[in-house]
Amino acid sequence: MTTNIAGRWDKSGYEGSADFYRKDTGESVFTITENGAVFPNPTGAQDYFVDLNVSATGNGLSWATAFATIAEAITASNTSIGLTANRWWARRNRIFVCGDGITENLTVLPEKTDIIGVGSDLFPFPRIIGNHAFAVAKVGVRFINLGFFTATTADLMSFPTSCHGLQILGCYMHPATTSSKAIEITSSAHVRIEGNTITVGAGAMANIFALAISIEGTVCHDIHITNNKITATLGISVVEAAAAAMGSIIEGNTIRSTGIAIDDNSDDFQVVNNRWMTDVDTTTSTAGYDFNLQLAAGNIQMGVTGLCDSVPFVKIAE
Repeated sequence: MTTNIAGRWDKSGYEGSADFYRKDTGESVFTITENGAVFPNPTGAQDYFVDLNVSATGNGLSWATAFATIAEAITASNTSIGLTANRWWARRNRIFVCGDGITENLTVLPEKTDIIGVGSDLFPFPRIIGNHAFAVAKVGVRFINLGFFTATTADLMSFPTSCHGLQILGCYMHPATTSSKAIEITSSAHVRIEGNTITVGAGAMANIFALAISIEGTVCHDIHITNNKITATLGISVVEAAAAAMGSIIEGNTIRSTGIAIDDNSDDFQVVNNRWMTDVDTTTSTAGYDFNLQLAAGNIQMGVTGLCDSVPFVKIAE
C-alpha cells in the first residue's frame, strides 16, 4: 500500500512535534505536540496562538512560540488576510487565546477571523481585563468563549459602523463596578449575540452594567440576540432611528433588570420567548418593556409587585 502522507520531526529547544504532511504539497495534515494533536485551519488560512502568561513573545505560529498579546495576533492576522499572494479574502483565520486575568485594551479588529478562548482559569476561558473601543470596522469577526472584564466604568466593547457579520458567542462579560454598556454596536447588519453571560460584579446589584446590549445607528437588519443571560439596569436597547430592521429577533433571553428589560424603539424586532425580572412597578404591564406587541409572542415578565404577566396578553377564548 502506498500513501501520499509522510512524517517529519520538528524540534525546538527541549520541545518537539511530529508533523504529518502531504508529500506532494508539503501541507500539514495534523501535528502531534506535547499538548496533543493540532489540526490545520480547515479553510486553509492561518492559525495564531496567544498565551497571555508567556515571559517573551514569539512568532505566534504555535503554543511553543505564542504571541504575548492578542493585539500582536490581530496585526499578524490582518496582514496575512490582506496579502495579494495569499488571496485569503474568502477564508478565515483563527486566533487561539489562553491566559488568566491579563490587562489588554483592544482597539483593532481582525478581518474575517475567529478569536477563540481556550485553556482554564477561574473559568474555562481566558480573562481579558480592559475596555475595548474598536476604531475601524472589520467584517466577519467572531469572538468565542472569552471572558471580558471591565477595567474602568466606560463601555466594555464598542463597535463602529459597518462591522457586518460580527458574532459574539458564548462569552462572559463582567463589570468591575457600575459600568456603562457591555456591548455597543452601531449600524451593523447580520450580527449574532448568542449564548453570552452579562453578569453582576461581586454578586452585588450595585455593580452592574447600565445597559447590557445597545443596538444603535440606522442599519440593523438580520440581528439575532438570543439565549443570553443578562443582569443590568437596562437589558437590551434598540435605537428608534434603526431602519429596515425587520427580520431581526430578540429571543430566549433571561434578563434581570432594575429598569426596562427590553426597549425596542425601532418596533421592528421580533421579541419571542424571553423571560425577565424587573424592579419596575408593573401594575401597568407596559412599564417594564417597550416593543411592538404585534411582533411579540411567548414572553413572561415578573415585576416588583410580584405579579407575573404574559407579554403580549394571552387570549383565553374567542
